[in-house]
Amino acid sequence: MKYYDITRELLSSPVYPGDREPELETVFDMHRGADFNLHSLSCSLHAGTHCDAFLHFCRDGSDIASIPLEHFIGPCLVLSVPENRLVTEDDLRNRLPEGTTRLLLKSGGTSFLALSGAAFLLRRGIFTLGTDASSVAPPDNEAGIHIPLLTGGVALIESLWLEEVPDGNYFLSAAPLKIRGAEGAPCRAVLFVPEEEPPEIP
Repeated sequence: MKYYDITRELLSSPVYPGDREPELETVFDMHRGADFNLHSLSCSLHAGTHCDAFLHFCRDGSDIASIPLEHFIGPCLVLSVPENRLVTEDDLRNRLPEGTTRLLLKSGGTSFLALSGAAFLLRRGIFTLGTDASSVAPPDNEAGIHIPLLTGGVALIESLWLEEVPDGNYFLSAAPLKIRGAEGAPCRAVLFVPEEEPPEIP
């Protein structure tokens, strides 16, 4: 089965302004006489490709360990949107097939959602939203976009790598690490290309 790895490599991913740089610390090293290799990882839970739980902006929201995996595993649509600006309802209207519940927005990592775009996706029943930008929201309005989406039950996947993925329908697997009490977690996101229907046997 053909697939696309849409996960950014963690240590080399751009860091959101203000977040700490991910650090991989060597604990044991076979090149220095140890019997095995062992490392320790230190990073923000929102480093690289990651999932946001409702707890991220909702005081009593579900943590990442409690969100049903159905949000992160299942059929999805990859959709290109205009680059270098806010994505509005007008950019999305009439472009979502009925029944779409998981949506990944592709903009070369340069576009964020406008409030009208977020409201439209809520009305259309999107319950998982991904983006190849560092966030679904512009830096000057993080709460204004995150709060309606997360309180509306929309799980988020941010900082995807969609450069080589054509628009279309796929099967998404992007389960986050299961961390109790965490408002987010890194994930390994993969898109599987649907197989063609097998020929009918006469």
